[in-house]
Amino acid sequence: LTTIASIERVRDLRPEVLITGHFGPIHGAQRIHAELTRLRDAIAYVHDRTVEGMNAGKDVHTLMREITLPAELEVGQGYGKVAWDVRAIWENYSGWFHHRSTTELYDVGPEELNADLVDLAGPDRIVERAEAHLATGRPIHAIHLAEAVVHADSGHAGARAVLKAAHQNLLAASTNFWESAWLTKKIGDYS
Repeated sequence: LTTIASIERVRDLRPEVLITGHFGPIHGAQRIHAELTRLRDAIAYVHDRTVEGMNAGKDVHTLMREITLPAELEVGQGYGKVAWDVRAIWENYSGWFHHRSTTELYDVGPEELNADLVDLAGPDRIVERAEAHLATGRPIHAIHLAEAVVHADSGHAGARAVLKAAHQNLLAASTNFWESAWLTKKIGDYS
């Protein structure tokens, strides 16, 4: 893995000071060596568990939920997330075709059918279901449904309110820099 090779290269230099570009400098050769070793081992752990899961026939979303770092390999998730790394590894090895649907082979995405689905079910019924998901602590489910309505009718006030609230709920729980920035942007989109 390229990332592991890069970490090994820096470890081999035995630096006294390490400037990562995201936080303040890290001082002390032993500390730097230990931190880089833990980072290397954490990356290898996530990689190996992802590949094992793929070989066992597990889908990407299951692995994103299941794979966590053991306490001794915890490196923090303030600037990235284990689940995102699992997905990146999965996508790197499996490519774009996930063998879930024939539609993956063609240029018509599911969002292009949102207007049909909203027309058949009714936007208000979909928003009611999205609100129920939100009320029971499932903001991602709420977002999936409310986005379908907004794709069909960008001005639907109920769907936009659900989307804003769901993103606010996710933001309140976020400790990740990139996730928080995205969620803040999306809250602004629906305000």
